[in-house]
Amino acid sequence: MMKLNRTWILVVDGARARILLYLGRASGVRQLANGDFHDDHAPTHELVTDRQPRVHESVGFARHAVEPRIGPHMQRKLRFLQKVVHHLSGAAKHGDFEHLVVVAPATALGELRKDLTPQLQNMLLAEIVRDYAYQTNDYIFEHIKDDLPL
Repeated sequence: MMKLNRTWILVVDGARARILLYLGRASGVRQLANGDFHDDHAPTHELVTDRQPRVHESVGFARHAVEPRIGPHMQRKLRFLQKVVHHLSGAAKHGDFEHLVVVAPATALGELRKDLTPQLQNMLLAEIVRDYAYQTNDYIFEHIKDDLPL
């Protein structure tokens, strides 16, 4: 029985992700039927319902707003990226693919690395630092094909 060599290419940013199937250079890429994820970013006033907490200055009477460690947009992006990694992890456990290539902007790639399971890390062939989430599949393939296995 011939061993399958399915490579999934995850093209992602903080709000959109899609998974492309790559079977070899001659085949090109095609998008998976269930491999499209979106997260609509709402305006900040819809994400934050209350004023920021306030603190008293240790000297004097001044008060300052406490800035959140992570803003509401970044929290939303992190949750979205975790959802995508969760999907990949489940598919890897089911044997849906053998290799993984991630195409993402530097910030999203750094956050994804934190959430990749050991299994996904072992399947990872390449990380390509590009923001191609809104490009066509053909455009993506043309610009990353040299980084893909034969």
